[in-house]
Amino acid sequence: MLSKEILRAVPLFAELSDSEINLLTDSCRRVQYPAKSIVFQEGDTGDFLLVILRGRVKVTLLGDRGEETIVSILEPPGLLGEIALLDDAPRSATVMTLVTTEFLQMNRGPFRQMLSEHPAIALKVMSRLAGALRDANEQIRTLSMFDAYGRIIRCLLGIARKRGEMEGARLIIRPKPSFQEVARMIGCSRETVSRGIKTLQQAGYVSAVDRGLALEPRAIRRYMEPAFQNFQVPSETSVPAARRKAR
Repeated sequence: MLSKEILRAVPLFAELSDSEINLLTDSCRRVQYPAKSIVFQEGDTGDFLLVILRGRVKVTLLGDRGEETIVSILEPPGLLGEIALLDDAPRSATVMTLVTTEFLQMNRGPFRQMLSEHPAIALKVMSRLAGALRDANEQIRTLSMFDAYGRIIRCLLGIARKRGEMEGARLIIRPKPSFQEVARMIGCSRETVSRGIKTLQQAGYVSAVDRGLALEPRAIRRYMEPAFQNFQVPSETSVPAARRKAR
């Protein structure tokens, strides 16, 4: 796919004219990283942003003792690294590839020129940053206000919001998130997530589907994030009784 077509697939750039897209693509270049490569680290100088062309990355924060918290998992046409271009501050997180990943790299100068010349695009960037803030608030809420079962479902809801699909009243996530990924997102052990998913399946909150997981209507209703408020799910009476209540 041509760079122009790739940028059109990114919501932030979708409404630019052909000449404006050409201006950006002239300043872009393709870069590729092998699996498990550090793309940039928290604290690095931020002088470019990246559009994911193919592959998958994780965005993480590292604690003082090296413990890792996964902020998000991104896939094409995900955008990352734009925050550091706006405030001239160092990178706010570390990005690592999970598989061989190819990016379209855009440097600071053309990006800032685009924002100064196109207020509508600047508003889109502000909206994107507001969305990131909402995500951070929801992650804080999840970690501080829910038990392990609630944190697992809320984490799965967050993943589904980015790459899930509605099938009837269920939310389907494919591919299935690894227990280790979920554990690092909610600050617990892999074993806790494994046991929790099993209990939630027995209780009718989560189901296994081909190559993925399904969040059942009762899970969406009970642990719904604001981003899911417009989803229509059936009443509790239409859902079979759980074999075991999740606490």
